[in-house]
Amino acid sequence: MLGSNRPGGRAAGTKADPVTTPVLDLYGDEFRSRPHEVLASLREQGWWAQSPVGPAVLRHEPVQTLLGMRQLRTPGVDFLALQGITDGPLVETMRSFLLNADGEDHQRLRRLVSKAFTVRRVRDFRPVVRSCADELIAAMAGTDRADFVAAFAEPYSLRMLCAFVGIPEGDSAQVNGWAHDVGLIFGLSVAEHAGRIEAAVHSLNLFIDELIEARRRAPGPDLLSALILAEESGELLDDAELRAMVITMLSAGQGTVQFQLSQAVATFLAYPEQWRLLADRPDLAANAAEEVVRFCPSALLGVPRIAKSDVELHGTVFPAGTCLLPITGSANRDKAVFPRAGTFDIRREPTAQLTFGGGIHYCLGAALARVELQEALPRLAAGLRELSAAGEAEWLAPTEAVYGPVRLPVSYLAVQT
Repeated sequence: MLGSNRPGGRAAGTKADPVTTPVLDLYGDEFRSRPHEVLASLREQGWWAQSPVGPAVLRHEPVQTLLGMRQLRTPGVDFLALQGITDGPLVETMRSFLLNADGEDHQRLRRLVSKAFTVRRVRDFRPVVRSCADELIAAMAGTDRADFVAAFAEPYSLRMLCAFVGIPEGDSAQVNGWAHDVGLIFGLSVAEHAGRIEAAVHSLNLFIDELIEARRRAPGPDLLSALILAEESGELLDDAELRAMVITMLSAGQGTVQFQLSQAVATFLAYPEQWRLLADRPDLAANAAEEVVRFCPSALLGVPRIAKSDVELHGTVFPAGTCLLPITGSANRDKAVFPRAGTFDIRREPTAQLTFGGGIHYCLGAALARVELQEALPRLAAGLRELSAAGEAEWLAPTEAVYGPVRLPVSYLAVQT
C-alpha cells in the first residue's frame, strides 16, 4: 500500500458538509476484507463519500452520469501525481495510453482502432475460445481438485488474449509477466511497484517493436496485423501508437478476464444452486456472464475521472481539478436499479451494469471479454460438478487495478461432456 504517500483529493464545493459526508477508507482493513459490505453501508448513507483519492460516487445514476460527462477526463498523469510521481518513464508510459487521450486525438485513435477491433473479428474468434476452454477443462478432469486460477483462469485468459492480439504462443508466458507488471500502473499502489513497472515497460517495448516489424513483413489474421493496416483518410497508427495500444490491451485485458473468471467461480462457490442451474441450462450463458460482471466485477473501483471544470451533481459542486472516483462496482449493486441487487442470480435479464464504463471511454474489449465468459462459464459448470472450496483463497487488495483471487483451491466431480 501507499502508506504515508497516499493520494489526497480536493474537497467538494459549498453544498457539501465534510462533517456529515461519510468516509470510505480505501486502505483500511475492513474495506480490504469486505469491500462490497462497506460500499453497501455507505451507499445507504448517501450517493457519495469522501476517500483518500477524492469524492467516491456510489450510486448507479450519478456514476452513470459521470461516466458520460465530457467535462471529465481520465486522470492519466494526474493520477500518478496524486501518488507522488510527476516525471520519468511511468509518466511517459501513462501519457501514451488511449484511455488517457482526450479531444480530437482520442477520437482519431479510437476510430483507427475500431476499424481493427470489430464485432465480426470477435465473433469469428469464438471457436478458438471454445476449443481452449474445452482443452483446459479436460486437463482438470484428470483430478478432483485444483487451484482454479493456475489450472484455468490464468492460462485461459492469457492464451486467448495472446492469440487474439497476435503474440506467438512460445512468448506468451514471458509477455504475461511483463503485462501484469505494467498493469500495476492503473492501481493505487504505483509508487510501491514503480521499479517493476518501469522494467516491464522497457522489455515489452523491445518485444513489441520486433513483433510489429514481423507483422509488417508477414501480416496474419490477428489484431496487431489489422491495427497496422487500419487506415482512415490516409492516416495510420505510428509505431509509438501501435506499441501503446498493444501494451494497453495486454496489461488491461488479460488480468481483467483472469480475475473476472476467478471472482465468478468464487461467487458460484457461495451460490452452489446457481452453478447447478448453469450446468443444466447452458442457454443462460449470456445472462450468467452479465450477472458475473455486475455482481463481482474484477474492476471493482472503475476508472477515476478528473474534472476539467467545475462539476455540479445533485446540488454538490466539485471544483475543477477534483479527482472523482465513480465506483462502478458499487453502482452495480444499487437496489434502486437492480431488484434484489445483493443477490447473485444468473436468471436475471441483462442489466444496466456499468463495469465496462460509459461515454467515450467505453471499454473497447467488452465484446471479447463477454465472449470469453460466455464460452467458459457453462462449460466449466457442466464439466466440474459438485464444485466446492478446497482451501483458503488468497485475494488481491481491492485497491489494485484488478480485484479477485490469486489462488482459489476447489474440489469437484469431473464429468465428461
